[in-house]
Amino acid sequence: MKKSTLFAFLIIAVSLLCFSNKIVHEYYISITSIDYNVESKSLEITQQFIAHDVEEAILKEYDIDLHLSEANEHPEADNYLIKYVNSRFKLTTDKEIKLTWVGKEVNLDETLYLYFQSNEIEKPSSLSVVNTCLTEVFHAQSNITHVNFAEKQLTQSFHQQKKTHTFIIK
Repeated sequence: MKKSTLFAFLIIAVSLLCFSNKIVHEYYISITSIDYNVESKSLEITQQFIAHDVEEAILKEYDIDLHLSEANEHPEADNYLIKYVNSRFKLTTDKEIKLTWVGKEVNLDETLYLYFQSNEIEKPSSLSVVNTCLTEVFHAQSNITHVNFAEKQLTQSFHQQKKTHTFIIK
């Protein structure tokens, strides 16, 4: 009896070790903050993702493994991140708003922050957002998006069924 219990424990331990390399999580959520800077009259965008989720999306889309924040990070990693986000995240007032890359950060917990900024724009009365990041890869992906204008914060969750929303600022 003792040998069979030890054997079962050993099988479970080996199985866990073998499969712990590729951890799958149940929740697929990103958070985007769009803040209007009154002084510079620009939109400042911060997007928060799980790094390996973005790497998987880029691998599927462009067949490129980014290896973010590793010694062998792809030399064009920033360009692929920009290209990916620009194809799935759009802001529009009366015309599409061009976003400029500011940079990225990858934390030890695999949180990836992407930073963008718009050119100077007057405070709009409405802002249309398309946010389909990662929804082509993860069917349960939810992109929570906060729009902040002075004291007013508006929030919308984007997913496969809800890809666009117009925020009324007033």
